[in-house]
Amino acid sequence: MKEWLEQEKQKLKQLTRKQKLWYLWDYYRLWIIGGVSLLLVVGFLIGNYIRANRENYIYTLYVNTFAEIGQGSDFWQGYVDFCGVDTSQENVIFDAQNYFDMSSGSVTGNHYYEKAVVLIDSGTVDAIVMETENLALLGQSGRLIDLQDDRTQALAEQYADRLITVTHTDEAGNTREIPVGIDISDSKLVSQAQAYEDCALGISAGAQHIEAVGQFLDYILQGV
Repeated sequence: MKEWLEQEKQKLKQLTRKQKLWYLWDYYRLWIIGGVSLLLVVGFLIGNYIRANRENYIYTLYVNTFAEIGQGSDFWQGYVDFCGVDTSQENVIFDAQNYFDMSSGSVTGNHYYEKAVVLIDSGTVDAIVMETENLALLGQSGRLIDLQDDRTQALAEQYADRLITVTHTDEAGNTREIPVGIDISDSKLVSQAQAYEDCALGISAGAQHIEAVGQFLDYILQGV
């Protein structure tokens, strides 16, 4: 090994700087590419670890849109700036890669729906945005908070003229209308981002950041 290193050293001495670079690339490019790839992978894993261990400021799940409103988009940045969030300290997650239709008869086996259920039931998701009818059907599953709940009653009163309700029948056979969503069809999501033709926002039954959801509503309904 020592002899080989000495030979390589002597070879390099006889080459110009440009020749040295080409020599190193020709003979060691696989090692170079491998080393750079390893550094990128390590950096990616470290970044993911740091993000995963930061507290979420808000987690918003968008369903059935192909608009550019997800992580890093202008729409996302607008919310970050509106709230003054330091994203090096807290995560603002706009998850826009979800596609399922509650009116299709069955969503069993749809991995987007199954992913959404896991995120909602674990208390990870705060807000869900989707077509108005689709959201009402999701509300029938009990995965959206009754907006008359103490945690969200102020929002229900603030947006009383926008409430989306579903009919609930209790074990005694009594029925009542429960507000599970807020109509946002005239919001930035429609007028500027063109993400939907009509849409509504629901709050996950296990939402952890309801104040941030209120700020989100303020952001998308500015000027309305």
